[in-house]
Amino acid sequence: MGQIGAAVVLFVLLIAASGCISDGKSVIKAKVLVAEDDEGNPEIVSTDVSTETASILRKYQDAPMNTPGVYMKCIHNPQDRGAFIGYWRSVSYTGPGEYELMSELKKVPDDGDRINVIITIEDMDETGRQIKLAKATKQFRWGD
Repeated sequence: MGQIGAAVVLFVLLIAASGCISDGKSVIKAKVLVAEDDEGNPEIVSTDVSTETASILRKYQDAPMNTPGVYMKCIHNPQDRGAFIGYWRSVSYTGPGEYELMSELKKVPDDGDRINVIITIEDMDETGRQIKLAKATKQFRWGD
């Protein structure tokens, strides 16, 4: 590859890194505010959910499980025994504060379809079993 070819590749990489290539995939973004009660147990105070278009170069798919962690699952049409439409996402739980999770969609819903975004805070007990410390569900209609 000559100098011109290398310059073209470098130019394309610079454009991609700058975020100019952002068409192609929908993500669900959740901002979760967590507090702790008097005994140090986590409580989900609020969950704000939005949809965004993300760069096709970024991956928001299944991530390794964080323990303890804040987890997000997205369910399409939950009233009909819904199906998971987003990838399993988690971030490490480090105490009270704001957490942001983004999940790529496996399938883009139709306008008006109901989506449940389920947020849980989970840890492992002494025996290695996963336990839920807090849970909240935010429902919205796709396209609203």
